[in-house]
This record gives sequence, structure tokens and C-alpha cells, in this order.
Amino acid sequence: MSTHAAMTTDTGLTPEQRRRAAGSVVAAATGDALGAPYEFQAPVVASEDIDMIGGGVLGWQVGEWTDDTAMAIVVLEAAISTSNRHDLRMKSAQDQIAREWYSWSLGTPDIGTLTSQVIRHASESARDSGHYAPRAADFRAAAIAAHEELPANAGNGSLMRTHAAVLPYLLSSDDDAADGIDVVCRLTHVHPDTTEACLLWGFAVRHAILTGEIDVRCALSRLSEDRRALWTERIMEAETATPAQFRRNGWVVGAFQAAWAAVAGVRPIPEGKFAQRDTLVAALEAAARAGYDTDTVACITGSLIGAALGPKAVPPEWRRVLFGWPGYEVDELWGLVDRLLDPMAAVENERR
Repeated sequence: MSTHAAMTTDTGLTPEQRRRAAGSVVAAATGDALGAPYEFQAPVVASEDIDMIGGGVLGWQVGEWTDDTAMAIVVLEAAISTSNRHDLRMKSAQDQIAREWYSWSLGTPDIGTLTSQVIRHASESARDSGHYAPRAADFRAAAIAAHEELPANAGNGSLMRTHAAVLPYLLSSDDDAADGIDVVCRLTHVHPDTTEACLLWGFAVRHAILTGEIDVRCALSRLSEDRRALWTERIMEAETATPAQFRRNGWVVGAFQAAWAAVAGVRPIPEGKFAQRDTLVAALEAAARAGYDTDTVACITGSLIGAALGPKAVPPEWRRVLFGWPGYEVDELWGLVDRLLDPMAAVENERR
């Protein structure tokens, strides 16, 4: 695998690293929109083409992203508006995420079962307390209650947005990055499978942005010995399979394995713009062929392959049609990343 790494400094990220950070967000949204028409359906056979066609069970428009990207946008915007270096561990950031997720949920046609349950219970708790919208504390309590009610439920709704949660911590310590990923995950999902999947994938995205290399094992050392062995086995299983073999991909582990199978199936990453574009397309198409929760699997896939290759690896004909809630297109997605990673923006926020 080729390495496009460059040294970072105390003043911020290199232009190449910033480009790869944008690539994670843009490619994740692209995978989301590509997979949306195939959601809730059986795997797509090899003889049929995968394309940005729109439609599907929920009638998506061509290029329209779904809940995966919408929830990630809320995380990015909360980080941008938060002082103290865009730290998502700040109460103000988490309360903004809770408030905006609730507002978004009132009009979306697509939302995961566990996430929907948490938002509903959080909003009920907020109303009982006399608040018009839930706060982060309401979300966390609802997530814990949902886990206690159905302890085996480990949906993939937090994994689909973990690339957004790690972006503020690209130059932070590993501990800070892990904390930031974890607090956003636990707003809706607390099962160990979900928190660990988010940690592993989030660190892989961060590593790809900083180095241009893909390594989904780079955070395994942060797990306990028994959990490390379990996830090593899961990763190895994915490397010898296709995404379509993980049919329980609404489960966070199935989604993780399907996405990693899609990425691992196209490594090593070649040099050259067109070769890299072909590589990204092949990974996203493999993810979209998986069937069932295809928008999420392809979104997760895009977040990692895009972090290594950058946004220009997404075919221009796909970038041109990309759009979704809250009325954004690809330029707005790219702009969110630029604002988040601009060190002067962080300083201005701290002055307010």
C-alpha cells in the first residue's frame, strides 16, 4: 500500500491531511447515497450493475444521502460551534447534538430502530422535565435504559457517524480521540460491541487521514485482552469474505465486518488518480451489493477508503449529484471539514 504521509506540526494539519479528512466525509456521504436504493433488499448479484440511481423502498432521489450522513453533519456542526478546540466532550457540544438530532428526527423517513427508540424516550424525558427538546443527559439515560431493556441489541447507528466524531481529534492524544469517539457513541449506543467498533473504526479513519494508510487494527491495543482476541478474529473473518456474506449487517459487528470486507477486498491502494478512483468505486459497489442495510455499510466503507484517498477519488458524476438534509451539497460537506480543521476558527470560537 502506498503511503502519502506528511509530517504534521503544532500549527495544524498538512494540506494533504486536510484533503483526506474531507475525503472521509464526502466518500461516506457518497456511499450512503449509493447504497440507499438497495436498502432492505437481498444482495445484488454480480451480473447487475450498481449505480447512483435513487429510488428504492423509501424513494430516495438520485444522489440523496440518508440518516447516516444527516447525523454525522450534526456532529460536525456541533464541533465547529464549540469552543475549547472543538471538543465534543463539552456539554454544550453534546447538548447541541441531542437537540439537533431530535429536530432532524421529526422529519426523516429513515432512522434506525435503536436510535429511534432512544430519541423517543429522550424527548419524553425532556418534556417531563419541562424542556422543549432533549439534552445530552436525556439521550444518555435513554441509551442506558434501552440497553437494559434489550441487552443484546447492538445496532450499527453509532458506527455510521464515528468518522465525524474523530475529526476534531486528529492532532490530539490517543486518549482524547478515544474519549471523543466514545461520548458521541454513547448518546445512543452503549453495548460493548458498538463502543469498541466505533473506537476501532474511528482510529482507522484517523490513521488513514494522518498517514494515507489503512490499518483497522491500529487501536486493538486499547481493548482488553479477551476483547482484542475477539475483534482480531472478527477482522480476520472479514478479510476472507465478501460484504454480502455478513447478512446481519444491521448488527454493528456485521456492518463493521461487511465494510472491512469491502475495503480489504481492494487493497493495496494503487497510485494514480484514475486507479484510486476505480479502487474507491469498487469498494463502495461491493458494500452496496451486500444487501439489507446497504446505505450504512457503504457509508462506513466510504468513511475509511475516502480517508485514505481523498474526495477527488469519488467520481465527479457522483459528487455533482450528491445532496441531502439539511439542504447541503458536496461543497457544504467539504466546507464543514474546512471550518472544523481551520485553527483560526477554533481560536475565534474561544474568544466568543
